[in-house]
Amino acid sequence: MAGLALLGAALGLGAVSSAVAEDEAPAPAPEVQLDQLLQLPSGASYGVEKKGGLTRLEWRNRFQELHEGRRTAEEALEKAETELQEVASSAEPWQLGPPLPGMTSAEAPLDYRLRQEIRRHRSEIERIDDRLTDLLVQADLAGVPPAWRE
Repeated sequence: MAGLALLGAALGLGAVSSAVAEDEAPAPAPEVQLDQLLQLPSGASYGVEKKGGLTRLEWRNRFQELHEGRRTAEEALEKAETELQEVASSAEPWQLGPPLPGMTSAEAPLDYRLRQEIRRHRSEIERIDDRLTDLLVQADLAGVPPAWRE
């Protein structure tokens, strides 16, 4: 453009040079406050939507893992309770344990393994419920939509 202005001046075309000079002048920049410089643009898209540092798939995997673990523990608990009922209903009291003073049928050797298994499954369900509650709180704080929690 500067070359065009020189050519126009050499030829005596003053109007062309002033028009070219006006085109070269930069437009005034809008005023930007310091606070605006320190914030990300509101309309910026980064390709992957994240909430709380995790994507939709990561949140869903966390919730599905806990729900599946709880289902597995509940099924195992139900199986152990059914087996305990079968053992208790089919065995005579003298088969479950020796008739010692103070010993109930619930403390008998055949029941002991099943009772321990039932106790373990119940504590596992409680532990999973606690983890699920913690995950729900984290998701609430991160603003995770309900569709991501399935």
